[in-house]
Amino acid sequence: MHLSTVLASTVLFVAASFATMPARASIITYAEYHLGEPGSLGANNRPQDSSGNAHHLTTDISGSTATTGALGFHPTAAGSTAYLDTTPAGNQGWYIPAASYATLPSDNFAFGVFARASALNSGDVFTVGGSTGSFKLSLAVNGWGASANNVAWISTASGNVGSFTADTCVHLALIRAGGQTTFYIDGVASSAPYGGTPVNDAPHIAVSPGGATYFNGWLDEARVVTFTPGESAANVINALQAVPEPSTALLGLVGVLALRLRRKR
Repeated sequence: MHLSTVLASTVLFVAASFATMPARASIITYAEYHLGEPGSLGANNRPQDSSGNAHHLTTDISGSTATTGALGFHPTAAGSTAYLDTTPAGNQGWYIPAASYATLPSDNFAFGVFARASALNSGDVFTVGGSTGSFKLSLAVNGWGASANNVAWISTASGNVGSFTADTCVHLALIRAGGQTTFYIDGVASSAPYGGTPVNDAPHIAVSPGGATYFNGWLDEARVVTFTPGESAANVINALQAVPEPSTALLGLVGVLALRLRRKR
């Protein structure tokens, strides 16, 4: 087959794929913590917000005793080269005592984090508040879970049975859209919708509000996003995992192939 015919067919195929892929220009990063890369951690390993919104975690509990690692973490942790490790002896955690997330809307927002642990232990991985009703992603006695602090479980009570595998990284997320909140594990809906209204104020990483429990494991790429009503859950999950928007890459490829085809004629 002539090269020009191959290129033309490729252009048409890619263009058709491009046309059917949803854009996610309506998703905005509210806070982003890379958790391990150079510049992502401040004094005592305090997570720094790279979104430009200055939601830096300013307070720690023995944060200096945590470490970082540079091994591969999770296949969908796009661009990640390091992680934050809270397995050293003692407890480590970080939070903002003020209501830094008070400007986060109570609807059409989501947050997520990559996490891994060697054994089941009760500890909050990432929360978007420290008050009654604030949403939390956690490891609980039955497995990975999510809840509204001191109000109700969003996942199965005490975590989803069978969701935890030792030394295996997962991506945890909560998406609230249209007044309903759903828990996701590795991009798969893992709870019934929850209708309670969240309280967004003081975020916590690796420590529960009040400091009663601590997460003992690895953490990476914690993010919070907002989005316009009607955005797909798949696009929101991709944004939380920082997966590059496919339409951008396809558009560039279409342009390159079209230029080559034109030159061949």
